[in-house]
Amino acid sequence: MTNNDMVITSDIPVKETFPTWRIVIWALGGVGSTIIGSLAGLMTYFYMPPQITQSAFPQYLSNATILGITILGLIGYVGGILVILINPFISQWSDRSKNRIGRRKMFMLISFLPVSILSYLVFAPPVEDISSTNAIWLFIIVIFLNIFRSLYNVSGAIIPEFSSSSSILMKFNTYNSIGWVFGFIIGSQAIYLIKDALINSGMSPVDAFRLTVGGLIIFSTILVALQVWVVDEKRYGSGKTSQVNLWTALKMTFSNKIFVLYTLTNQVYFWGDGLFQAGLVYFVTIIFGYSDSMMVAFGGTILGLSFIIYPFVSTMAKKTGKKNLLMIALLIMSVVMIALGFADKLPIPVKITSWVIVAIIALPGAITGIIPGAINNEIIREDCLRTGEAKEANFGAAASLITAIPSGFVSLIMPSILLLGRSAENPAGVRLMAIISAVCMVAAFLMLYFLYDEKKILTSLKKFGYE
Repeated sequence: MTNNDMVITSDIPVKETFPTWRIVIWALGGVGSTIIGSLAGLMTYFYMPPQITQSAFPQYLSNATILGITILGLIGYVGGILVILINPFISQWSDRSKNRIGRRKMFMLISFLPVSILSYLVFAPPVEDISSTNAIWLFIIVIFLNIFRSLYNVSGAIIPEFSSSSSILMKFNTYNSIGWVFGFIIGSQAIYLIKDALINSGMSPVDAFRLTVGGLIIFSTILVALQVWVVDEKRYGSGKTSQVNLWTALKMTFSNKIFVLYTLTNQVYFWGDGLFQAGLVYFVTIIFGYSDSMMVAFGGTILGLSFIIYPFVSTMAKKTGKKNLLMIALLIMSVVMIALGFADKLPIPVKITSWVIVAIIALPGAITGIIPGAINNEIIREDCLRTGEAKEANFGAAASLITAIPSGFVSLIMPSILLLGRSAENPAGVRLMAIISAVCMVAAFLMLYFLYDEKKILTSLKKFGYE
């Protein structure tokens, strides 16, 4: 760190401290975003549901494979790859924007409604039978959905910009994590309870599912609008835009080796977490033997226990360090995933085992809900302070490029894995998901231990008065 760096960074002050009540509103909007994202994430469930009566949807896509990959997997993967190519341009556009509304808020305003509408259209294929038209429809919807998601996702750059201290950063990540839990439970678990209630009233499974999705999206869109409203960049932002062009900004970002290595580590963790989240309904129905509506009971248990743990995560992180705490969570989750996949093979009755596993998930769930984002935002904050360039959104674009090929692996391979078996009689595919997830958690643990230099980041931040 040179004296010149110190002079440059004085150009990035935060005008006012972002108050806690605004962080709470921001997190409330995050509940809506998570619900919508969780609903859209049920694409695999809708087009390739567990083989149980509660999920008796029509078959809209062929299960034929290309080199072992299903059409559904290819749609999700290719759609994501194509959009990743435009992420750097969107991020640079935002970083350099001088729009009077705000360089992040403007993008949020123009994208949040399209995201909601397109998320519903994912589940509205035009032909009520197996058809190539449905495949083309879904591919187009996924492309546009990801484009508008990219536009809205520049809002994530607000967190490191508005976090003038470690305490504010931890508040952002703590409240965001609480909001994520609420959103995840509603969007990926409560939906089954609502759907089943509508089915019991005489509605068909597919109509019940779509009505539930539509209602939840309307509710969530209102919450997201609150998040857009609470952003006031003129009052709480740095007031500075990036002055470098796209290629220079990307070069500066990629030169941050700690960011690159941590992004790769996070990607491996996201594989494991993605298989856990998307696979949970299969573990509950196939391995545990419950109805998919039981997702609500399990989710509520995780939520309640996580709330007890959340206030202590910041304290634990101060004592152990964020890196060590995250490694502990990764090891616990690796064991949990094996237990999820083979709960019916353990000597303890599955009705007992299932609740024990759910209770254990709350601890690593609370930690991984807060710490990975906090570490990432500290890395971004340190770089912007040290270089004097307010290019927060560019880090998101760089992360997308770094993980362009691997980021969609879960949506690509999960349908193929499920073809191996997704019924109580043949749960081979469900068990394999659990094993792969556990391997990813262990790999992320090793990468974090060897590749992330936490001490270097914290030492640099302290030089700029960040405590």
